[in-house]
Amino acid sequence: MIDLNRPWFRPPALSPAGAASVRLLFALLVYHTVPVGIGLHSQPHPVGLALAFDLTFLSAPGVMPGIRIGLIPVLAIYVLGRLPLFTLSLMLLATVLPGTLDNSQGSTQHGRQVISLITLAQLLYHIAGSTRFIRHDRLQRARWEVFMGQQAIVAAYTVTAITKLLRSGLGWITDSANFPIQMTKNIRMQYYNTLEPETVEGFWATTSASAQQLFLDSPNLCRVLLSSGLALELFAVVALLGRRPAAAYGALLITFHLMVRTMTGLNFRYHLAALFIFLVLPALLIAIITRSLARRMK
Repeated sequence: MIDLNRPWFRPPALSPAGAASVRLLFALLVYHTVPVGIGLHSQPHPVGLALAFDLTFLSAPGVMPGIRIGLIPVLAIYVLGRLPLFTLSLMLLATVLPGTLDNSQGSTQHGRQVISLITLAQLLYHIAGSTRFIRHDRLQRARWEVFMGQQAIVAAYTVTAITKLLRSGLGWITDSANFPIQMTKNIRMQYYNTLEPETVEGFWATTSASAQQLFLDSPNLCRVLLSSGLALELFAVVALLGRRPAAAYGALLITFHLMVRTMTGLNFRYHLAALFIFLVLPALLIAIITRSLARRMK
């Protein structure tokens, strides 16, 4: 049996209402992750489940809307904490199948991957519980669901950092100094394609000339700013040390993603939502409950 009295790497001490709040927000996130429709009628480069199954049926009229409608009662049962093996299995399929078909087009997208990983981690926990390998009461199970979500997020970021280092070595850090030059080249390429200045968009295009020149003249400054994300990813395990480290680390990762979105236009909305729900929100809920109890005791 797992000991919950260890000082580190343990589930957050959420109340039943707090755990239900996390489940509710995650259920809403899963629902919005499932696309309304898919316009992909082939899988020329199949990956994952697409190697064994033809997933193009998802593009048939009415299939994805039907899946979203059918998912509503499933998510409601999940929020209530009932039938976790049933609900999480369907939630996992609803997120993995469209993502697999999308990734079978020849290019890999990972914007929704973290949602599937969180769902899978929670499902594996309940599978272990169903075999009596883990024995927890209902509140402990709810807290462990949150903790499994945190572990899935940390694992995703850590693996990303390790992959970057394995593929590029220190190039991810040393070459980041060339980012301003690359952005300047992109702007000029866009302009020479249209010869219309107003068609050039993005953060770098709207940055003042003096700021652009600062980055161009200060490669070390750019290297520090742009490679900081690699360090955050590599040491993401710090987020599992307790509710305060989780909240602080979640806030740092959210800030980093917002910075990257501003600079590159890449959207990380699902990551931002997952970071808030599983890393930042538990600490906020515990703080609110603690203050409420302290006021009542006065």
